[in-house]
Amino acid sequence: MIRSFWRSSVVLLVLLLLPSLLYAQAAITGVVRDTSGAVLPGVTVEASSPVLIEKVRSVVSDDSGQYRIVDLRPGVYAVTFSLPGFSTVRREGIELTGTFVASVNGELKVGALEETITVTGETPIVDVQSARTQTTVGRDIMAAIPSSRNVNGVQALIPGMQQNTDSGNISGTLQGGAAAIHGGRGSDSRIYADGNNMGWAGGSGGGGNMPQVASSQEVVMTVSGGLGEAETSGVVVNVIPREGSNTFSGSFNFSGANDSLQGSNYTDDLKAQGLRAPSDLISVYDVSPMGGGRIIRDKLWFYSTYRQTGAKNSVPGMWWNKNAGNPNAWTVEFDKSEQAFTNTVQRQATIRVTWQATPRNKFNIHWAEQYNDDNYGRAGGTATQTPEATTRTYYIPSRQPHASWSSPITGRLLAEAGWGMYQARYRFAPRNDGTAVKGMVRVVDQGTIDGIANLAYRFPTAPGQGGFTMSLIGTLANLRASISYVTGAHNMKFGYQGGFNNPSQTYDYYDRLIAMRFKDGVPNQLTQTIVTENNIKYTRNLLPLNLFAQDQFTSGRLTVQGGVRYDHLVSNYPDQGVGGPGFPFAPTRIFFEKGSTPGYDWNDITPRVGVAYDVFGNGKTALKFNIGKYLEAITATNSDWDLNPLIRTTIQTTRGWTDTNRDYLVNCDLGNSAKNGECEAMDSKTLGQPVFTRTFDEDWIHGWGVRPYNWSMGVQLQQEVVPRVSVNVGYFRNWWGNWYVVDNRLTSAADYTPFSIKAPVDPRLPNGGGYTIDGLYNPVSGVVGLVDELAQASSNIGDLIENWQGVDVGVTARLRNGLTLQGGTSTGRKLADGCDVRAKLPEYGRAANGITTNSSVTANVTALGGGATALGVMNPYCRIEEPYRTDFRGLATYTIPKVDVQFSGTWISAPGDSLAANFVVTNATANAGPVALGRNLTSGANTVSLIAPHTVYADRRNNIDFRVAKILRFGRTRSQIGIDIFNITNTDVVTGFNEQFIPGGAWLTPTQIQPARYARISASIDF
Repeated sequence: MIRSFWRSSVVLLVLLLLPSLLYAQAAITGVVRDTSGAVLPGVTVEASSPVLIEKVRSVVSDDSGQYRIVDLRPGVYAVTFSLPGFSTVRREGIELTGTFVASVNGELKVGALEETITVTGETPIVDVQSARTQTTVGRDIMAAIPSSRNVNGVQALIPGMQQNTDSGNISGTLQGGAAAIHGGRGSDSRIYADGNNMGWAGGSGGGGNMPQVASSQEVVMTVSGGLGEAETSGVVVNVIPREGSNTFSGSFNFSGANDSLQGSNYTDDLKAQGLRAPSDLISVYDVSPMGGGRIIRDKLWFYSTYRQTGAKNSVPGMWWNKNAGNPNAWTVEFDKSEQAFTNTVQRQATIRVTWQATPRNKFNIHWAEQYNDDNYGRAGGTATQTPEATTRTYYIPSRQPHASWSSPITGRLLAEAGWGMYQARYRFAPRNDGTAVKGMVRVVDQGTIDGIANLAYRFPTAPGQGGFTMSLIGTLANLRASISYVTGAHNMKFGYQGGFNNPSQTYDYYDRLIAMRFKDGVPNQLTQTIVTENNIKYTRNLLPLNLFAQDQFTSGRLTVQGGVRYDHLVSNYPDQGVGGPGFPFAPTRIFFEKGSTPGYDWNDITPRVGVAYDVFGNGKTALKFNIGKYLEAITATNSDWDLNPLIRTTIQTTRGWTDTNRDYLVNCDLGNSAKNGECEAMDSKTLGQPVFTRTFDEDWIHGWGVRPYNWSMGVQLQQEVVPRVSVNVGYFRNWWGNWYVVDNRLTSAADYTPFSIKAPVDPRLPNGGGYTIDGLYNPVSGVVGLVDELAQASSNIGDLIENWQGVDVGVTARLRNGLTLQGGTSTGRKLADGCDVRAKLPEYGRAANGITTNSSVTANVTALGGGATALGVMNPYCRIEEPYRTDFRGLATYTIPKVDVQFSGTWISAPGDSLAANFVVTNATANAGPVALGRNLTSGANTVSLIAPHTVYADRRNNIDFRVAKILRFGRTRSQIGIDIFNITNTDVVTGFNEQFIPGGAWLTPTQIQPARYARISASIDF
């Protein structure tokens, strides 16, 4: 591990002498001619702006008269053209955002050099030299619109993004990750800070990550067309932080609301649907001072920010349980006078220093400390979980330092390097209200308690493996280095990306029994573990090493982009073990020495191509095409792709439990894996044994070209319809390959008995119910708990299909009268088909017991229902073909001149979620046919959805937010006093459902609705 880390570091230092910009900033390019139209080589072209600490960046036009100035920060620029014997020409007011390539041509006439001609014109709005698709939201727009100023709220305004409105951050969070788009994976998306990857362990952010959106200069979201520098095909959210300047400046922002500023959308119809209490705002606030300036003029700048948010909201349909913390109580008694609530407090402090060490060497150093604490005190609960069953969650602290260096070595050679780190100590911890009493066990009831189906109560546990966690997100180094060789016609780049991820999760369990399952108060299953009186820790090391090369060549109206990328991914695992002394229920030590088991060792070369054509040669119409092969992200966490040897052993298992005397005591020998006393046989027969439940085919985890991938393609037409207004229409398609499947080698297809059932007759079901659901399986008793899985390439078993295609339409307007408009629509659909594999592997998608995800193919499991509805013995829906669905999203701002009153709004209209009807199959149902099982069910897999995924949908989510503010100016100080109104139409759309189906009883009971209309008072001072 250490050797590999240092090898990556050495490669970084070497490549500091060779590479290219990772996520390049904006550029200005064009052609210089004389008045006869002849090209002019040797012209000095300078770009100047107050945002550059070095003030001016200069290049010289090449033999074709072309020039290109790259690596420009967002801001307003002036471009000056000068050549002896010709008059100097200066073009002002060129506004750059994101990675936009502005085409600015120069025309020089013969004259004295000291004669300067100033030219004004519109900032180009169509990028005719890049095939990349991106959206930029600048600081002025962020301050003007009714928004949370968080990464989730900003992404929710992008058409097609899989992110819903956060209602002005009514939950009070600062956290967030990059969302997915165009059917992509969430893990393939990336959060960047000034081009540095700030995700963790190969993931997309989240997990305590607080992107510094409120203090950013702009947020750039790239959704398609990445070249060699792109790690994956997913969304890249690049948060460009503010830098200091020679003049001290800053701002103070505050906003807040309480229950007196919220209305009600709790209607009689919602009451009739079963929502017994809405979610109400109790309080929310957001305060953020920030500022910076010079330490040494033109040499050393700083910028610092602090932000704190907090919120308290009631939980819909949930109340305090009077029996909380009572070890002798096994029932729920709600105190209807005390509705459950959630709370949070989150803080973030950052400082950034910009140092122009020499005229050609610039350094940026950034440090962020982050803190959050959720569900402290008596807070907690969800619509299906009582407060005492909710863990306290806190990250104390999360830490995100990063640093970068850039150097325009010459007018044509630009070098850059960067380092970023993300460490978060996070805990899903026992509650601090006295209700987490040792010896108590969590209960989930499959029936209905006080009108709530599938209710969890009594005791909290962490997500995933239960218990409590004390974990470290260990991204110790995200490294990058690059060099660009830029002429007028060419922009060649060569680069390196790498790093070292070392995350760990530590699980503690208070008791041998960690969960029980009831049905209408009658116990039927338990979950037990071998880890008590000690803990278990999973640690991984993930070491990516990536190289890329790319070029952009412009000839006349045509720009061709090409890139190639080499990815090398290695994973390994340090010494790890469990059991032995200190583990009373695991006396045999399970231990894996470092290097004793294989990890990933993948090598891939992927090509990417882009073409942009200036159709009429006037910079107003661009036809673009891009296509590329990208690799699927691999995260170093305990997911189904985890080769960690310890996580491939069994430390907990489920088993049937019949509490015959109803004393809620488990009267059996839990150490006996066979049926005994009140307990059925364990669903896993390898509990506490040094036996792998899964082995990975060496041909799949090692080698060239075997890593899961996807191809991404886009075709776009962008047109400036009038000055400062453009329309973009694009067709996009993604398709995936190189999946893997898992075959349980201890079972065959004959070990899974096929059967079918009749859906209950119920008018709420399609066609009134009564239809047949076939394709169900149940393992025979002799194989329950036998698990020896082989993960291998899906092509060894059968064909898998997954793709997405759709059309996006976008409009951007930045008018001089003060109107700004960004928005559009996205229409698309996904197709996923795993039927060929499922016919040969009935356990495909879920483990042999039908409960634990056996991952088969994470990608396709997600596509085919995902999570609890992944393919498996009780999910027959192996082909999903979504209908085409459309969303509409956007923003607009307008300032009335002279009176300085600003109006703005945002809108989202998105399709509702796919719905399920999760029905618990009993022995009687399984044997009623049409194809009877002919015996009792084995294992704990007994739930089937009565409706196929993506056939029944919730209502559309329509939301409009509005803001009005008065701008006050006093000298250099600019203040705003405003009011934001969220959900101005007070829509009551249901956004969450309890999908447990009870025949003739509860189904699709609302668990969450759009927060009712509320007003939030805001004030800001810019100085």
